[in-house]
Amino acid sequence: MSESPRFPIPLTILTGFLGAGKTTLLNHILHGNHGLRIAVLVNDFGAVNIDSQLVVGVEGETVSLSNGCICCTIRDDLLTETVRLIQRPQPPEYIIVETSGVSEPSTVAMTFMLPELQEYIIVDSILTVMDAEQFTSLEGEYLTLARHQIIVADMVVLNKVDTISADQLDSLRDYVRDVVPEARIFETTFGRVPLELVIGVGRYAPEQLAGHEASDVHVHEAVDEHHHDDEDHDHHEHNHDHSLVFNTWNWSTTEPLSMESVQALVDKLPNTIYRAKGFIYLRDYPDNRFILQIVGRRGTLMIAEAWDDQTPFTQMVVIGSAGGIDPAALTALFEGAVVTKTKKSRAEQILESLEMERKGY
Repeated sequence: MSESPRFPIPLTILTGFLGAGKTTLLNHILHGNHGLRIAVLVNDFGAVNIDSQLVVGVEGETVSLSNGCICCTIRDDLLTETVRLIQRPQPPEYIIVETSGVSEPSTVAMTFMLPELQEYIIVDSILTVMDAEQFTSLEGEYLTLARHQIIVADMVVLNKVDTISADQLDSLRDYVRDVVPEARIFETTFGRVPLELVIGVGRYAPEQLAGHEASDVHVHEAVDEHHHDDEDHDHHEHNHDHSLVFNTWNWSTTEPLSMESVQALVDKLPNTIYRAKGFIYLRDYPDNRFILQIVGRRGTLMIAEAWDDQTPFTQMVVIGSAGGIDPAALTALFEGAVVTKTKKSRAEQILESLEMERKGY
């Protein structure tokens, strides 16, 4: 079991139109072998199929599971239930909120962005599930709503890809990229999204991000520059086991990075990178380690504990699509963020220029 969390607690909003596969994805999380205190808030508890062997306690409409999860029905209102969660003797380390299929996720997100909650909750990501077969048949206000659910997403899950042709999948992928160019897109069946992409958040060690393999989802370390041919990704070839392959990549250094170089690095990451997490050694603030969290298109940097007697270091774990990680390119990108004695940040160059002007050089 992991350590007690520090506030704010990261929260993911799980959204998608009716029947897209949100509850199936939640079942996947609730049955996962992660050992984290994850709170899942659902509208319809009865739709969540929890294995009775996992249940270790029932308190009203809250069910506690042996893998650390608790699953709660939204009884009064979402905000009230969330406040109850964070007031528990052992508050959750992570919260997932499943919205109803006809709700606007942006409205839900704004609920958690109230000034009074900023100390306790941080909206970490918005994950939108799309039914690959159903989406093209939506019309009118339903299509408008489904489109809005996609627009606000950090990551879009194209679910049930085994039900459509390769050409239809290409068209859907192009549609999503047109609506949200910076969102990470990945295809799946039966809602089998890797737990590493959903719950590898907060203040966990970076190695934990790639440390748990979900059932039927394979996470491999990218160790070379060879990519699979496009036909290897044809979803028809996966119909027999419905498994997906994701690649991980690791990088570390004891040289410092700068705030400026980290921001540039986040901006340059390709869309085939779904998630990245790690400790950062910043030259700007050398006494404390920082946690860099990249979820979909958002990058956040949080201050953590002091290095004390430990040698400062940077350690990153990156998760991307199969064939979507180019180790050589990522190495060059991350190495380019290292600040050497001869490399100066833009801010330093400006200050040095001003100092030279002041001295009359």
